[in-house]
Amino acid sequence: MTPSSEPRSVTPAEQATLAELGARHALWPEDAAVVTLARGGENTTFAVADCVVRINEDRDAVDREVALLRALAEATTLATPVPLVHDAALGLIAYRTLPGEPLLRRPQRRSTGLVEALTQVLAALRELPVAQQLPRDDNPNDAWHADAVENFRAAQSRFEPRQAAAVASFLSDPPPSDRGLVVPQHNDLGAEHLLADPEGALTGIIDWTDAACADPARDLGLLYRDLGSDVAFAIAAGLGGPLTDDERARIRFHARCKWLEDFRYAVDEPETRAAYLANCLWTFDHTFRDHA
Repeated sequence: MTPSSEPRSVTPAEQATLAELGARHALWPEDAAVVTLARGGENTTFAVADCVVRINEDRDAVDREVALLRALAEATTLATPVPLVHDAALGLIAYRTLPGEPLLRRPQRRSTGLVEALTQVLAALRELPVAQQLPRDDNPNDAWHADAVENFRAAQSRFEPRQAAAVASFLSDPPPSDRGLVVPQHNDLGAEHLLADPEGALTGIIDWTDAACADPARDLGLLYRDLGSDVAFAIAAGLGGPLTDDERARIRFHARCKWLEDFRYAVDEPETRAAYLANCLWTFDHTFRDHA
């Protein structure tokens, strides 16, 4: 891990690895610039020419993701990253950049075919044999609620009084009960991972690193937060039939927990995370509508 003061720098060892990778597979010119897109505890992502390269210390997670992406490419019409190179020893995966801009940066997020495209991808994912082998993410709702309370406390000074009252009202309610139902899903299906063309049509879904078997309200909650309740509920109905009041409540619960998580993340570094902060401000009213 590089020092926190220089999270975007590229180490000489990383530069050498990427140069050798590009030459061996003829992926980019020898003088192609390397840009660090993200650097986390185990995961580092680079952009080189028209490729994305990610190196993960968790080799098993990379193996699972590669198998999932290859299966998705065969099962869906909407673009997902297709591995060009998979180096199991390095925990490395490389793929071409998908066309489109993240919806996170677009104020207009509705387009013809959006619900149908997302429903098709999530339905196909649930049927893939390889997806049944994804890790189980069954963090209980009590833990989600506790995290939401902590995120609210940490960022409370940044809320307007009306917003703080709405969040406090939500947190005063008990979380939904846990259930045994889990399904394969993206597990981080926010607007930052949905790509669209200039007209707003969905062009692809990226970053499948966190894919897992989890409560279906997880992905649907993020879609509720970033695209609205009508989109999320329409997709949910397309996947599982008519919605119950209980299912709607679960989707709203996860939407609000994830909103609070993103808001705290954004206000910690508002200058570098301005797009996340803008998204939180844009989505607050519909996410917390019945508590506002």
